Amino acid sequence: MAVTEIERTELANRLVSAIGREATETLMNCIIPEGRDQLAAKDDLDVLESTLRGEFAAFKGEMRSEFAAFKGEMRSEFAAFKGEMRSEFAEFKGEINLALAKQTRMYLTTLAGFMLTTWGALIVPAVV
Repeated sequence: MAVTEIERTELANRLVSAIGREATETLMNCIIPEGRDQLAAKDDLDVLESTLRGEFAAFKGEMRSEFAAFKGEMRSEFAAFKGEMRSEFAEFKGEINLALAKQTRMYLTTLAGFMLTTWGALIVPAVV
């Protein structure tokens, strides 16, 4: 049974005359205005605990499935990225090989030109 505000005020007035204003205020602050039926019992806490455990287990399951999906997405993204990088590096390697081949041909051509010039300069005076 909940106490009405009128009953609470009457009780406070009687207490002021019996024990004084300060003691009455302290006592009235200790009394629950909503009544004892608003307090949680151990059974209420047990029900709350089991409800929260169930909610947490469901949330935990959802989070695990979300992380598993995210993990799968990340693996596929990384696999695609890895494939792209391999392709890019293969293309880059091909370009480097072509540049090295071109450079080697240029060096050989230059070296052949120097050799012909040097040998020509040595052979022509000897023949004449």
